Amino acid sequence: MASARSLVAKANNTNVGSLILMTLVLGSCVANGEYPGARRGLTAVAGGAPTVFDITKNGAVGNGATDSCKAFLNTWLQVCASPVPATLLVPKGEFLAGPVIFAGPCKSKVTVEVQGTITAPPTGYPTPEWFLFEHVDNVVLTGPGTFHGKGEAIWKADGCGQKAECNLPPTSLKFRNILNLDISGISSVNAKAFHMFLVKTTNVKVSNIKLTAPAESPNTDGIHLSNAVNVHIVDSVVATGDDCISVGRGSTNVTVERVMCGPGHGLSVGSLGKYPNEENVAGIHFKNCTMKDTDNGLRIKSWGGSSPSTAVDITYEDITMTNVKNPIIIDQNYGTRGGDSKVAISNVLFKNVKGTTISKDEVQIMCSKAVPCKGVNVVDVELNFVGDKGGHPSASGGLVGSLCTNANVVFGGKLSFPMCPK
Repeated sequence: MASARSLVAKANNTNVGSLILMTLVLGSCVANGEYPGARRGLTAVAGGAPTVFDITKNGAVGNGATDSCKAFLNTWLQVCASPVPATLLVPKGEFLAGPVIFAGPCKSKVTVEVQGTITAPPTGYPTPEWFLFEHVDNVVLTGPGTFHGKGEAIWKADGCGQKAECNLPPTSLKFRNILNLDISGISSVNAKAFHMFLVKTTNVKVSNIKLTAPAESPNTDGIHLSNAVNVHIVDSVVATGDDCISVGRGSTNVTVERVMCGPGHGLSVGSLGKYPNEENVAGIHFKNCTMKDTDNGLRIKSWGGSSPSTAVDITYEDITMTNVKNPIIIDQNYGTRGGDSKVAISNVLFKNVKGTTISKDEVQIMCSKAVPCKGVNVVDVELNFVGDKGGHPSASGGLVGSLCTNANVVFGGKLSFPMCPK
C-alpha cells in the first residue's frame, strides 16, 4: 500500500484529489501512516433539505470491538461534499475508532450528532489528537453521546508534569482553524490528555457539556484555548485532573459562565510564556462559576524566562468555592524554567468570591520583578478557612492572610483576611 504522502502527491499530479481527500489522507484513520482504503462514492443529494448520513450505513459496527474508523472517514466525505446542510450520525452503540481527522473545507454547514459512545484505541496516534476537526467552518458537534478516551490505560506512563519539553498523549477533541463552532450536549470521559483543545478558532459556543476524569489523572485539562477568539463556554461540568478551563496564548474575548469546576486545578489563564514570541491575551471573563475541591481556584500563571507579551482585562466575578486550595493566585514563576517572566499582567479583577478554603493565604499575588503586575483589584472576597494546609506565612502572621510581591494591588469591599501591607 502506498504511503499517505505519496498518495497525495499522485493526486496533485493527476489533478484528481480534492482538498478534502488530500487533508484526510494525511491523517484520518491512519494506521502506520497509510491511508486505510479507497474513497467511496459521494451520495447525491436532491432538493434543499438537510441530509443525515449514518455511520452504520458505511460499515460501522457498534459492538465496542470492531474498528469503525474507515466508516467515520467515508461518512465524513459524504457529509462534507453535501451541497446542503448535512449531519454525520453516530447512533446508539459503542464504536471503536481513531485517530480520526474531519477536514474541510466543506460545501455547507456540517453537524456531527453523537448518540452513542465512541471509544478510543489505546495506541496508534501519529499526531497528538484522537478526533481533529480542521479547516472547516460552520460546524456543530452535539450529543447526548460520549467520547471515551480510555486514558486510564496510559496515565501511569505520562511523566510530563510541568516539564518545558514533553510530548503529551493525544487530546480527545481538537478543533483547529475553524470559523463558527457550536458544541453542546456531549460528554468526554477519561481523556488521555486534554479533553478539548480549541486552537485558531473564532466564534465558538460551548454549552451543556460534561468532561470528567479522576483527580489524579495527569494533564487532563477540560478545555484548553490557544489563539481562540470570541469564545463563550456556559452551563457545563468539568471534573478533571488538571485545569478545568485554561486560556492560553493569543486568546481574546473569552467568557466562561455557570461552569461547575472540580476536582481539578482551577479556572486558569495560562500557562503563558512557555513558548517564544507568544501572542497577547486580552478580555478573559469568568463569572457565576462554582468550584469544589480544586487544587487551585482562580489562577493566572506564566513561565519564568519568557518572551515579552501581555495579559490584560481579566475578570473573575461571582464565584462560589467549597474547600478550594489557593483560591486566588497569580503565579509568574510557574514551571521549572529559571529567569523572570516577561508576561506583563494588568487590569485584573477578582470580585465577589465566597465560600470555603483550605489555604491560609487566601490571596497570593506573586508577580514578576521584570514586569510587576498593574491594576490588580480584589473586592468582596469572603472565604472561611476550614483546613490547615496553608503554605506561606500570612502577611499578618495570623491564621489567614494575603501575599503580594511585585504587584500594585487594590483591596476593597468586604474581606475575610488581612490585606497585604502597602
